[in-house]
Amino acid sequence: MSTRPLVLLAHGSRRPGPSSVLSRTAERVGTILPEVEVRTGYVELQSPDPATALEGLVDPVVLPFFLARGYHVVHDVPAAVERHGSGTVAGHLGVEARLVEAVAQRLHEASAPLGGLAGLDHIVLGAAGSRQAAALEEVEAITRLLEVRLGREVTPAYLSAARPSVRDAVSTARARGAGRVGVATYLLAEGRFHQALHSTGADVVAAPIGDHPAVAELVAHRYREQVA
Repeated sequence: MSTRPLVLLAHGSRRPGPSSVLSRTAERVGTILPEVEVRTGYVELQSPDPATALEGLVDPVVLPFFLARGYHVVHDVPAAVERHGSGTVAGHLGVEARLVEAVAQRLHEASAPLGGLAGLDHIVLGAAGSRQAAALEEVEAITRLLEVRLGREVTPAYLSAARPSVRDAVSTARARGAGRVGVATYLLAEGRFHQALHSTGADVVAAPIGDHPAVAELVAHRYREQVA
């Protein structure tokens, strides 16, 4: 029996950052799973679209390259697989300790000029936001795991579609006496959302998760789960 191919489907962006994160992650996954053909595609805004990414593949494993269970994970990716006529949808990135470690590392790096986490009075987790309750529940779960990892209270907040906003969470922390507020970034790539974090009034904004090795390791794990 031949090895099933893997297709990573991401959101897409008009900026180059997200596409480079996806391509670099796919390269890492190819190193971890050298016997697997790995392709990438986007549900909107960029090419290749899902149909093109899936073209010619038999029984692919299609992985939604999204942090949380939002609309694209629930509807768009499964619909693309159904239209293709074969294949299965793997779990999205989701609530995983690997991602928490990556978020924590990025925050440690960003806060180093202030003396590390000890230089922050409060931490906000900045996520994209969603109207899907399941996606918000996952952000809450990641927040709790991050609190355990950092040994600090963390407030989940959003850049769209949900409350509190990151700006409001930062303002609330200051109103409660926090001097320096840091934002741990729960985004995969640079883009308008990450740019918006720099306008929230926070003293420190961590870089996105990006092509952290933990992401490729998680993708490979999701693939193995699907083919087991």
